[in-house]
Amino acid sequence: MRPKHKIEYALLRTVIFALNLLPVQAILFLCTTIGYIAWVVFPFRLKVAYKNLTTVFPEKDHRSKIRLMRKVYLQFTRTFGLVFILHRKKLLTLIKNAEITGFEDVEKALEDNKGIILTTIHASWFEAYFAWFNLQNLPASLIYQKQSNPLSDKFFVRQRGRYGTSLQHLSSHEGMKTYQQALAENRMLIVSLDQSYTGRGAIIPFFDTPLACAKGAPMLHLRTGAPIFTSVYYMKQGKLHIDFAKVDLPDYPETNEEAIKDIATQTIKLYEPFIRKYPEQWFSLFHRLWGKKDYPPVKRSIREIFF
Repeated sequence: MRPKHKIEYALLRTVIFALNLLPVQAILFLCTTIGYIAWVVFPFRLKVAYKNLTTVFPEKDHRSKIRLMRKVYLQFTRTFGLVFILHRKKLLTLIKNAEITGFEDVEKALEDNKGIILTTIHASWFEAYFAWFNLQNLPASLIYQKQSNPLSDKFFVRQRGRYGTSLQHLSSHEGMKTYQQALAENRMLIVSLDQSYTGRGAIIPFFDTPLACAKGAPMLHLRTGAPIFTSVYYMKQGKLHIDFAKVDLPDYPETNEEAIKDIATQTIKLYEPFIRKYPEQWFSLFHRLWGKKDYPPVKRSIREIFF
């Protein structure tokens, strides 16, 4: 175990301990203040987020995008603080009382005993989304990327186990056989689509811009016949919403690159309206989705920063 990992983990636990000493409103105030300071003094990944926002909203002018970016930073830090206190009664009640749409179609699909490929994207309330599956005791398997710090990785897996044990964690390095086994057990296999797999992904349009999308979901559909669903989770008027919808796909006569790209395109494009409606809740706005380079500096006037 590297000393760096131990120090990082100690800092993480210290922050969590301190947050849990505070009431929810104090945590929200503190995290909002931190977000505002970060926006003014050191807006992390501003170049990446701004360019991604330009891709999503090509029609917006510079000032409109800067205003939206300010909301994004405040939302990000507020949600970050709440992630560590989801076990509190108020937030657990929020998750248990989430407004769910489309899950009856998921239940109907599971009657075929093929499992389902449940795609999603990285939004702010992802930990609440995972907790919901455990609280409802639903058979779900999450394909996730392990953190570089093994102590932190194990901690977050344990945290999710506080709400139940029905959600399994499968490493993104485990391979197709493991994922196919999860589907064979009639589980919901959760796959995140808004990631860049440069060099090994299927190049498809996402907001009319080429994205190297993972091939896993399309290949699993072609190999197993398991249906593909979309799922989004978001806060609206103080209430958590989780929406499910089946992706209507044609029959593909063979497994080839053309079929893989078509499935990936048909699936990921369904997320575009949601992202345009709730951009401040889209966590992947800070990720280098459309390339690793070419992120020019972002100019901000004093007026734009504060107003």
